[in-house]
Amino acid sequence: MRHCERPEQGTRRWALLSLQRSSGCSPCSRHDVNVCSPRRRVPPAAIASKPRQTSTSCPHGKIMDDTAWIRAEMLVPIAQTDSHVLWELGALGVEVQDRDTFMEDAPFAPLPDGMNRLIAFFDQGEEAVEALAQTIVNRLTGAQIVAIAPYNDRSWETAWMRFFRPVRLSRRVVAGPPWEELETPDDGMTITIEPGMAFGTGTHETTQLCAAMLDELLDARTAPTVLDVGCGSAILAMLASGLGADHVVGVDVDATAVEVAKDNLRANGFSEEHIALSTTPLARVEGDFDVVVANILAHILLGLRDDLLSHVAPGGDLLLSGIPDFEKDRLTEAFTEPGFTLIEHRQRGEWVALHLRREG
Repeated sequence: MRHCERPEQGTRRWALLSLQRSSGCSPCSRHDVNVCSPRRRVPPAAIASKPRQTSTSCPHGKIMDDTAWIRAEMLVPIAQTDSHVLWELGALGVEVQDRDTFMEDAPFAPLPDGMNRLIAFFDQGEEAVEALAQTIVNRLTGAQIVAIAPYNDRSWETAWMRFFRPVRLSRRVVAGPPWEELETPDDGMTITIEPGMAFGTGTHETTQLCAAMLDELLDARTAPTVLDVGCGSAILAMLASGLGADHVVGVDVDATAVEVAKDNLRANGFSEEHIALSTTPLARVEGDFDVVVANILAHILLGLRDDLLSHVAPGGDLLLSGIPDFEKDRLTEAFTEPGFTLIEHRQRGEWVALHLRREG
């Protein structure tokens, strides 16, 4: 699923996009973190007055040498909040705060009405502060620079790791990062996911909804074929294969996501003979499948409607997730055409998943 997230009602979530280095470490990557429990964020240390030289390792083990860093904090109108602009300007990390993710006890001023807070880190010298501030204001409509200054605390390079913990994806599956010891459920499996550019570490409600429904379907079916549309990290594809699917096909429009997903397959001992991943457009995927699962944004689901329906085999199942609760009725109406029946919908927080079945 490509992110447009809101957390479960009554919970706190800290979204942290950690280091992405454009030189010296590839593919050091962004990390999307969802914390649906009252964890406290460890704030960055106070900004130092002068930059310093450091040499440190990124999560992939490469050495990162730098002479200076800049931390930029800004307020941006909600409608203009676009972290991609900051990545394009060379940000190594971007942090987004909105009224859902903001913590009352965080060391920041309250968010003004209609505004989000963006915090970005840049690998630039002190002399670049003024020019960078002007560039940000020019590129981000309505942006107000709160603070921009040299920064010399690198503890946040590994701080993101604290937010990745093992998660129970479904009755038979536990997923987690490689630095955590995973306990295998009875008659189940574990999936190790290196947090990276591809979405899908298992922490988000939409992934967990899909995983639970997919687990149950695979328990009831014998060696089905599965199509994972918008496969991301391949976490659902691996779940399907590990729980008995005969063959799994995963497609994603993001070539980088597919490469990361293939790394995940190898790390978990899966063969590409049993899980075929590619950037093949859905319309060009051959054949139909016993189970089709798509965990992507609602408007993309609507755009792929005909292709999704056409790939479900007679008697097969279609699982749709990534649906905000206020979009449930629209998506249900769009996909329950003649020949398809809504079996159930499930909700977790403000997210909904639909289970439809094609007549056999």
